[in-house]
Amino acid sequence: MTQFSRYAGALLLMVLASCNDPASPISSTLIGDNLVRLTASASARELASGSPVTLRITLTNEGAEAVTLHFRNTCQILPFIRDSRGANVIPDGGGWGCGTALTELSLGPGQAASREYVWTGSTAFQSEMPLIPMPPGRYYFSAEVQAQEVALRSAPIELILR
Repeated sequence: MTQFSRYAGALLLMVLASCNDPASPISSTLIGDNLVRLTASASARELASGSPVTLRITLTNEGAEAVTLHFRNTCQILPFIRDSRGANVIPDGGGWGCGTALTELSLGPGQAASREYVWTGSTAFQSEMPLIPMPPGRYYFSAEVQAQEVALRSAPIELILR
């Protein structure tokens, strides 16, 4: 085996390993001939505790045909906020409570489904419940879709809480 062959083989193994890294977000995929993309965004990247930031999740069908995603529960597009160690801040306890029911989400060509959340640097999204402030630091907002056809996770958005 030549030096080049060993180098090429090692490079191929590294590329394949990085493609299967569970920590790497897979934010888009093909369903049939349609590209479906999951993105997360924030109205601001820095916030003072108690000040609101609007967080948006968008699932877009960028293809020319309709796409229908099927779910085993009522949770379709899920938001997460993690601390700098990767522990879930939202939802508290690590996971969302979802109703047991078969649901589906259909997106026409070029159509998107969006969800918005307001976060003030606390243990929950904005609500009428008393919120517990989080300590200053770096937090990461992302979204997940766990459909029968595909599992997507958006790239995380860094939020700095002052």
